[in-house]
Amino acid sequence: MSFKLSGFFLCALLLCTAAAAGTREDINRLDQQTTALAQQVQQLSVQMAQLQKSIQTLTNRLDAVERSAQTADLRADLDMMKRQMEMLSSQLAALSQNRESLPAVASPMPVSGLSAAPPPAPTKATPSRAGSAAPKPVAALPPPPSAVSPDLYNQAYSDYIQGKYDLAEGEFRQFMDAFPADPRAGNSQYWIGECLYSQKKYPEAKDAFQSVLDKYPQGNKALAARLKLGLTLVAMDDTAGGMAALKALIQAAPNSDEALIAKDRLTRLQAP
Repeated sequence: MSFKLSGFFLCALLLCTAAAAGTREDINRLDQQTTALAQQVQQLSVQMAQLQKSIQTLTNRLDAVERSAQTADLRADLDMMKRQMEMLSSQLAALSQNRESLPAVASPMPVSGLSAAPPPAPTKATPSRAGSAAPKPVAALPPPPSAVSPDLYNQAYSDYIQGKYDLAEGEFRQFMDAFPADPRAGNSQYWIGECLYSQKKYPEAKDAFQSVLDKYPQGNKALAARLKLGLTLVAMDDTAGGMAALKALIQAAPNSDEALIAKDRLTRLQAP
């Protein structure tokens, strides 16, 4: 009887030992899994931080790109204004030198005994006939091309920046008519489109941007006109046409800043 009891206790002891060993193995396995999960969570946190930084960088770049057209155009205008100031300064110096080299001219002396002729008597206005209408005022005409200054482009751009879109559009058109061969003529055509786009005159803006591509395909506003043409079509609810124009821009100049904006807009248009 005692032998049987001893055997029973021995079996129970072995079972408890095996259970304890199994529990330790489970605990070790859980510890390893917890450590691995902690490492994965840390890696995901690092990746999320990097993604957030990349998104912020991309957002800042997009904001900068949207202003790049105006900034580049303004920088070009400033450079041209500096060159014009240098030319005017040199001309002024030459005029001053020529004036100093001229002999002095004596002022005319009045002749004694002669009085100045009296001013002519004002003529009386002929009374209008009874019943005749008063003359209509003549509408002011735009200045002829010869009277337009090259500085009109800078004035038009300044008016555009200040939101005077109607005034800026007219000034850009006058500049194009007066200086069709000027390198800024294509820029003027582009800014006409921007003036119309800002006023939500999308059909007219579409024609203006298309004119940039037709008349100035090699100009420095060609890519910007491609981009705004696509955005204008989207604004006109021609989403398919707008997306096709944006895709064509990306294919033509995939590394350009305009392509970056086009990709961002396509992503938003294709989002569910």
